[in-house]
Amino acid sequence: MINNDDFLVVVDAGHGGVDSGAVNGNNLEKDFTLRVSKYIYDRLKELGIPAVITRTTDKDLPKNERINLINQISKKNPNVIVLSNHINAGGGEGAEVVYGLRNNDRLANMILNNIGDAGQVKRKVYQRRLPENPNKDYYYIIRETDPRQSVLIEYGFIDNNKDLNKLKNNLLDYAEGVVKAVANYMNIPYFNPGQTLPNIPEKTEDDVYVVQKGDTLWSISRKTGVSVEQLKQINNLTSNTISIGQQLKLKKEGEPIEDNIYVVQKGDSLWAIARKLGINVNDLINYNNLTSTTISIGQQLQIPQTNQEYYTVQRGDTLYSIARRFNTTVDKIIEDNNLLSSMLSIGQQLIIR
Repeated sequence: MINNDDFLVVVDAGHGGVDSGAVNGNNLEKDFTLRVSKYIYDRLKELGIPAVITRTTDKDLPKNERINLINQISKKNPNVIVLSNHINAGGGEGAEVVYGLRNNDRLANMILNNIGDAGQVKRKVYQRRLPENPNKDYYYIIRETDPRQSVLIEYGFIDNNKDLNKLKNNLLDYAEGVVKAVANYMNIPYFNPGQTLPNIPEKTEDDVYVVQKGDTLWSISRKTGVSVEQLKQINNLTSNTISIGQQLKLKKEGEPIEDNIYVVQKGDSLWAIARKLGINVNDLINYNNLTSTTISIGQQLQIPQTNQEYYTVQRGDTLYSIARRFNTTVDKIIEDNNLLSSMLSIGQQLIIR
């Protein structure tokens, strides 16, 4: 689970398994949506944007299972963005984006404009209501993910030969437009594929961060490893508004500074702490003799000291190839790194034990 002030992008690959979606000969919607979703997921991770993906293979993912998966990943958090990827049918041409009745059209328009800049015809951005209850959204992936910011993206028409050719050859260009829109919407630095991350200002020796132009609490959290909730609590912030030059404390006064002690903050979970510290959640439980996963604010947890090394993911790596290289198992790598899926991104650091 994520905290209520944390950002997350859920990348949803529509259809899958026995549900092929729209069809044109040997061309199946489920294949296009999987391809575009995996690309978007990889690129978001490359940009440092927290992301998860609903499926990475051609598997059945029924409506209830899809929604339950999203609910397990994230609380009912309006900061969560859900990108549901689809291919249209019905003889039209071009891309369109549907957004929720609860949301404004800003993100949807940014996505459609970027897809248009990548060469696709722009149809429309719109909302669609459930006929039997006009107060509800028509599409379940939008309706049942309330209050998250959910958009359904149709990249083109599979039964239009002109669009089908674009989907075969230019789909990832459209996907990159979606990635750029999300980064800009979240005010996260964007860079093109193959470029490197921009320089990140380092915190001062006194554990104080000076707000830079373009910073948000989320981007500062990503740079410093201090959660948004902690930043607000430590600095007595009542909103997410910050100003250039503002100094933010990164540690509570009087907080223990021993390397092997962690003080539980508001919004923490064992999983979040383990991921933040780069350790295994089961090791954290066993080392502290915890009988449940319940923790309380101010509780001091001892951090287990483990013999481990780090591996930086390279182009072409898979969990299987890394496991073979280090004589371990895929399941062990997933467990030690608290991974939500088997997808990796170039530059990602993995704990190897």
